[in-house]
Amino acid sequence: MKKITFAMVLITIVLFLGIGMFSSPLLANTEINGDESREKYLNIITVNKPQYDMVKKITKDKHNVEFMFTNEKDISEFKYNSNVIKNVSNMDLFIYSGTSFEPWTNTFIDELKKGKLGIINLSRGVRILNYDLDGTNKENPYYFEGIEEYKIALYNTKAAIQDRDPQNRDYYEDNYNKAIKEFDEEVKKYDDNIKLLNDYTFITLNNNFDYLTKSLGLNTIKLDNHEISEFIKINNLDPKKVIIIEDGEEKPPIDLSQYSTVKLWKYYGDMSFDDLILYNIKEISNIAEKNKL
Repeated sequence: MKKITFAMVLITIVLFLGIGMFSSPLLANTEINGDESREKYLNIITVNKPQYDMVKKITKDKHNVEFMFTNEKDISEFKYNSNVIKNVSNMDLFIYSGTSFEPWTNTFIDELKKGKLGIINLSRGVRILNYDLDGTNKENPYYFEGIEEYKIALYNTKAAIQDRDPQNRDYYEDNYNKAIKEFDEEVKKYDDNIKLLNDYTFITLNNNFDYLTKSLGLNTIKLDNHEISEFIKINNLDPKKVIIIEDGEEKPPIDLSQYSTVKLWKYYGDMSFDDLILYNIKEISNIAEKNKL
């Protein structure tokens, strides 16, 4: 009886040690998997609020998102210092337009510490338009007014966040697809009215709305040094079929009271880019609505 008891004890000890030896790796793997499955929390900063709105369409409330400016003048006149460089360098993503809309970004980016920081140029893949100003070839920075250009910028936003948080890739993809679908549906509402404007000519006073008018396929012609009435005659235009595009942020350099006009905004800091596009399209669409018989 004693021999049997001793043998049983011995077997029990061996089994216990064996389980301990095989279970240790399992416990270690469990801890590693726990670290890998932990949700990432990103700190993202954009230059302006409309960019912030794009990020929020993709992330919703999953991450911390901040923006630096709202007003265009504040953006163009910004002078950064060491504190700004330090604060932005501590973020996970810095998102900017990638055009002369933010004239200071090239030197600013050079001074950022690139350790964990991802720097995202929203204009990547966008065909930037140029125009001539007093004999100088200038970049048109307002690409975010264009329908397809906006979609590219939103895609770049989505891709950057997916790259930093691949575990939630499908979540961001779904949010992106939903945002694009809703945007396309809203644009489509104005298609019929925009088509009614095919025989109209839109006279522009500058190139600020080139992306939008190109997206809509509008017939546009830029005013030169002639008076508008003379310009209309020279170009054989029907005065009743002429619409002049005003910039909502700038006082017209000439008297437009005798002509049909539409006031558009090239940038509006408190309005998301998609809402800005839709607002401008609606204003153009209203011209056709008013002229329906």
